[in-house]
Amino acid sequence: MIIANLHTALRVAKKQKLHFILNVLGFSVGVSAALLILLYTLHELSFDTFQPNAERVVRAEADFSSLGLGTVPTINYPRLLEAKDLTQVEDIFALFKAKNHDPALGYVSAGENQFQLNNLYVASSNILDFIDLKVLDGNIELALSTPEQLVLSRSEALRLFGRVDVVGQRLHYQYGVYTVAAVFEDLPLNTHFAFDSLIHSKKTSENLYIHMHYVYLRLNTMVDIATLADEITELFVMEGERGILSVNLAPLADLHLYHDALSEMRSGGNPQAIIASIILSIALLCVAAINFINLSIAQSGSRIKEVGIRKSLGASSGQLFWQFLCEYLLIAIVTCIIGAAVIELSLPWFNYLVDRTLQFAFFSWQGGLLMLLSLSVSLLAGIYPALYLSRLSPKVMLQGDTSASGGAVWLRKVLLVSQFVIATALIVGAITLPQQLSFLQTLSPGYDAENRLYIRALPKNEVLSGPHSPLLDAIEKIAGVKQVGPLDTDLTHDIQYSFKPTLPNGEVSPESIAGIGVGFNAVSQLGLTLVAGRDFTSQFASDWYVRKDGEASVSVIVTESVTKLAGFDTPDQMIGQSMQRGTMTMTVVGVVKELQIGNAKRNKTMAMFLPGYSLVPTAAIVVEVEKSQQQYVTQQLTQLLASRLGIYEPEIEDIGANFSANFNEDSRFIHIIQVFSLLVLGLAMLGVVGLTSFTMLKRQKEVAVRKVLGASRISIANLLAKEFLLLVVIGILIAFPLAYWLVGDWLANFNDRIEQALWVYGVAAISVALVTWLTVAILIVKTTRTRPASILRYE
Repeated sequence: MIIANLHTALRVAKKQKLHFILNVLGFSVGVSAALLILLYTLHELSFDTFQPNAERVVRAEADFSSLGLGTVPTINYPRLLEAKDLTQVEDIFALFKAKNHDPALGYVSAGENQFQLNNLYVASSNILDFIDLKVLDGNIELALSTPEQLVLSRSEALRLFGRVDVVGQRLHYQYGVYTVAAVFEDLPLNTHFAFDSLIHSKKTSENLYIHMHYVYLRLNTMVDIATLADEITELFVMEGERGILSVNLAPLADLHLYHDALSEMRSGGNPQAIIASIILSIALLCVAAINFINLSIAQSGSRIKEVGIRKSLGASSGQLFWQFLCEYLLIAIVTCIIGAAVIELSLPWFNYLVDRTLQFAFFSWQGGLLMLLSLSVSLLAGIYPALYLSRLSPKVMLQGDTSASGGAVWLRKVLLVSQFVIATALIVGAITLPQQLSFLQTLSPGYDAENRLYIRALPKNEVLSGPHSPLLDAIEKIAGVKQVGPLDTDLTHDIQYSFKPTLPNGEVSPESIAGIGVGFNAVSQLGLTLVAGRDFTSQFASDWYVRKDGEASVSVIVTESVTKLAGFDTPDQMIGQSMQRGTMTMTVVGVVKELQIGNAKRNKTMAMFLPGYSLVPTAAIVVEVEKSQQQYVTQQLTQLLASRLGIYEPEIEDIGANFSANFNEDSRFIHIIQVFSLLVLGLAMLGVVGLTSFTMLKRQKEVAVRKVLGASRISIANLLAKEFLLLVVIGILIAFPLAYWLVGDWLANFNDRIEQALWVYGVAAISVALVTWLTVAILIVKTTRTRPASILRYE
């Protein structure tokens, strides 16, 4: 029975080639695009769900929301160890970047070769209880319990030694010799953890106010996380921190999407992109299904008499229903094969678009998902046409074409309007979203990011030991270097520390002010805009931070918002005023324009610049270079740091590139919207092509008569296109408020944003209407080229 039905379906496909091709093409593109987006969505949602007891693991984070600084993913591990005594906590695991404690731990040598260990972390020995590591050789728990034992990933072992069986190999470093004790398989891509080298160290930060540890807690079942966080906060906070600092507990599976702080081990995902991806998947499947239903109903008119005759000869409604479902099954099978090819061809491009490494294997659950999507969508979409045709009475069928019956016509119109709504709303988003991104990129962050290099993890005594640094003097002598100075904060990422100083009026600042450690000439080095006062200069020795007899003094440059916070009307009034932090006196010598630290979704940051001062364990510098000499300067810096400090493979970053990278996630989100907006519009027009073809087939005699009576091709095209354009207008009226709400909700995430422009909605409406009219007109004009006699000769 099924084989006979499939044979019949093949004959129908050969006879109705246009209908079959349009259905297969629309389905293949729609289903494959939806599956690509679904693969991306599933990948994003799978982060760390496979870790041991993932549902019971949380990360402890330092919450500075009361200061307006938000939550950071790190915390102070020694202080948090007290939480291990709580009955709700089963175990605690900690990681921290070795270079944040001592950069020398990561510089190693093997013979004459020098390296920097990639992503070197200090880890507690119970790592396998929290992270699913595949151990290739050695004993990780023992290695992380023993000093000077080194654990490497597969890729790191290959980089250092050229092979994986390296247990027992030795690497020299500044304080002794590491022995490789274990090797593990590279971490999968769907985890927020990102380390290649692990060591044990009894040394942790002695400063209990520095939060640099990633700390994870495994909880007992049935624990209220919010209540536990309050209990841990009571144990954790120190004198003077109450009301300022609290502990937040974040579920492990939520870290990738909902806790994307700039100091994460690996950049996180975008929950908005996931929501948009799900909506786009549904939209694409809906458009593909709508095309299928519309084309099937429209095509049913040509098969009315066939079905009527079969019913007259004894065929039951059930037999006819299954016959039509077999035809749709054939379409699903062909769609599945073509869809797999489309996915394979487009996957490299899609991976580039979403910045992921997704894979597709047909003979796996992914192929099964493609088959399931193809079958379910085609069969669900085919149920109505199958029921519609199989339930008509033979008498009605044999009387003629019933495709224009009220229910079928209205359903086709509603479905077509739905396509126009989706297409119009997506076009509005595809135009507005890039405008917002361009607007943000034109805004000044308050500093100059171009032609500046940032070098991290340098020894503090080499950079901030005094007003004059031999290291910085040597760097400044490199050809192509304009100026160089300390900078302990990467302005494109996040602040490192903040103060609530006593203001000139004697009151403690109600808001936190970010501290940024710099050197002399910071204004010119960073491209700040000075609005009052002067820059730091060696001519004023008192500018540099000095501590003597328990008292400290330093000159500072503040942003304009600090002036307003202190109660002064103009920046000039702030010059010469003093602020106090404990025993440190800070004298204001300059005021600069506001700073945008991090990405554009954050508020402007109140900040003060302090020469010679830093609370960061390591030092960093900024180097301004001539544009044409950047590559040469980078090479020279690498050689200088290797010869002078024994730092190999130093972290030299382009601040301009880091600034642009802050827009990457939004840029990818916008590109996804743009590409799939065009795809949805294309699929909608594919449906219009099919419906227009069947409309012309049904009204070809009318068209022939009009031509005989002298009607022009354009007038005929306009007459027949009016039906579609009316549906376009209805779709536009529905799409406009929907698009306005969706785009407005996205724009609300930004502090600086554009207003939605009316012309964008006009362009979207005209685009959909024009493309629809052109599609219909081209097909109609092509049809009207047929001689009327060829159509009317049998009448």
